[in-house]
Amino acid sequence: MALAAASPEKRATAPPRSLFDLSSDFFDSSVLLRTHPSLVPTAAEPSEPSEQLPVPSTAQQQLLSETAGFSWTCKTCAAEFDSLQEQREHFKSDLHRLNVKLSIAGKTIIKEEDLDKKDPDSLFDDLEVSSISGSEDETENVTTSHRGLSIRGKEEFRKKLYFRHQSGDTVSIWRCIVFKEQEDPFFVCKGSTSCVQEDDIRNRMKRLTCEPRDASHLRIIILTSGGHFAGCVFDGNSIVAHKTFHRYVVRAKAGKRQSGKDATGKVAHSAGSSLRRYNEAALKKEVQELIVSWKQYFDTCVCAFVYAPSKNRQMLFDGDKTQSILQACDIRPVPLTVHRPTLKEAKRIYSNLTQLYYELECSTTEETLTNVESLDPCIRDARGKTPYLLASDKEVRNTFRRFMALNLDRWDWHAADVPSALTKEMEESQAAKQAEKDAKKKARAKELKKLKKAREKEEKEKEKAKAQALQAQAELKGTSGSMANRSSLPGLKQKNQSPQQILMAKEEERQRKQAEEREKRAAAAERRLAALAAQSSGTSGTAAAAGPTQRAAPDDKLFFRRWLAKYRSTDTTTNTAAPHVCIFIQKCRKMIEKTV
Repeated sequence: MALAAASPEKRATAPPRSLFDLSSDFFDSSVLLRTHPSLVPTAAEPSEPSEQLPVPSTAQQQLLSETAGFSWTCKTCAAEFDSLQEQREHFKSDLHRLNVKLSIAGKTIIKEEDLDKKDPDSLFDDLEVSSISGSEDETENVTTSHRGLSIRGKEEFRKKLYFRHQSGDTVSIWRCIVFKEQEDPFFVCKGSTSCVQEDDIRNRMKRLTCEPRDASHLRIIILTSGGHFAGCVFDGNSIVAHKTFHRYVVRAKAGKRQSGKDATGKVAHSAGSSLRRYNEAALKKEVQELIVSWKQYFDTCVCAFVYAPSKNRQMLFDGDKTQSILQACDIRPVPLTVHRPTLKEAKRIYSNLTQLYYELECSTTEETLTNVESLDPCIRDARGKTPYLLASDKEVRNTFRRFMALNLDRWDWHAADVPSALTKEMEESQAAKQAEKDAKKKARAKELKKLKKAREKEEKEKEKAKAQALQAQAELKGTSGSMANRSSLPGLKQKNQSPQQILMAKEEERQRKQAEEREKRAAAAERRLAALAAQSSGTSGTAAAAGPTQRAAPDDKLFFRRWLAKYRSTDTTTNTAAPHVCIFIQKCRKMIEKTV
């Protein structure tokens, strides 16, 4: 929880909320804080008599107790008190703080007599809670406080400037209002940025509150995202000019511009994609024409707050004219969460950037519990907000809900704007659901990673098989002679052959069969010739025995001479005959020569 430093009585009227409504000397008496306001002690401690409420006498307290029908108690420690003063002293004691920590941790509280029996340090070790007493070392105290600061508090401290006003209020402004993007205050300045000293900061704040409203100190808001564009020119709290555009450039539920999709290499050719490409080019043209027409505003502006994430920035700076106009201006980022760019959103961003924030002074859980115990959570500040609504940290708001679960009847929690109680069982259930959700998310990520690896392995195997097939095909084309020999074998069938290779194999098979047929015919003719030669030799022997006048019939010799003439060319056999035919002709010629 956080309570304003100044009570509502000190601020009877509503404080100014805009920086341009402040008086010129507002920051003259303010102190620039170098740490988060929750880590800085207040100007007046609560123990001072001027800040304490008057304590009624014992008789008045007894009368009040009997009249109202209630007693002073502490439900956390299960204790009762005779007076309001005793109750307040109990809330500041170590026993109460220890029991608060034990209650948060889900452990059993201890009584005051148990605290006196044992050594406090050993008791804290046994209960697994840290000591609640203040450290004697001032440096250690500051370090512990810094660790207690929430992440959101640290993030806001890096983006804001905090001041302690003379009225006791702690106020803050966004740094980007007075600092450029490359500037930092002197107490957090780094080597890569330029440092702004305290005197310079005060002078800038004074000039900000004294700016004339004559269109010489303009501020421009430029928002563009997802096909939406909003531009607005402000002079103090008034609007000088504004313009909005919208084009259909993002496919529904796709979450990406068409140009981003095309950049991945997967170019779509649908009607919708063509329309989105056209709209993106048209939106870019409209925005750049608007910036050129607003050149007079950019020339006189103090700064321009630009929100253009990712490739939306190219829409503004991808052009010679627009680039020169914007680079001449002081461009600063928007430190807030930006929703869909519209005129209403541009007004909201500007209002938040130029607003004076009244900060809260305590943001740790322990301080919240102490304040809830001792103060009324139903009180409201000058703006009508309760402490629960002023709490900026989720853990602080949960502390209200935990205390509500333990003390349902103590306060009017509806009037305190606390929505519901938060019990230990509810927190355990939420933690279990979150753990289950995280486990499912982790398992899903692991499964997707496994599937991705399997797909990559399958693609590699396909590529390897394809390369092997191409290599085998090349080898088949380069070794046609080897393929001819293998195809000549009977019964051998080749796999993965092209149509050309199949035709070649069939032609070789046909030639092989023709050669076998010729060999068979030649062998048969040779057998017939041998039989004929044997018969003719027997006939010539008989004729010699009968008498010299008898001779062999000349018709047989004439037949062989004519047959040999077909295959004779001078003294050699013609090359048109097959080898086995040539051998057969030579044998026949020798036999004829013998007979002649």
